Amino acid sequence: MAQILVRQVDDGALDRLKARAREGKTSVEALVREAIHKAAEMTVDEKLARIRKSQQWSREARIAGSKQSFGTDLIREDRDHDH
Repeated sequence: MAQILVRQVDDGALDRLKARAREGKTSVEALVREAIHKAAEMTVDEKLARIRKSQQWSREARIAGSKQSFGTDLIREDRDHDH
């Protein structure tokens, strides 16, 4: 896991974080970590772009003239027929 050092944090902001941490029975570090994770979440557009890239890779990986099956369909078929 990576680490970061945040400098020049406003004293008032730090005091508010400390108070929230005490109220929530957690640490300032945990609150900051949560805020960083939330700020770094992928946007809907980023998620869709990743899905499109994966779908394109899948299309390019197909073998011409060969029947292709989705893995989920094969799993369902196996499950539904008690194999």
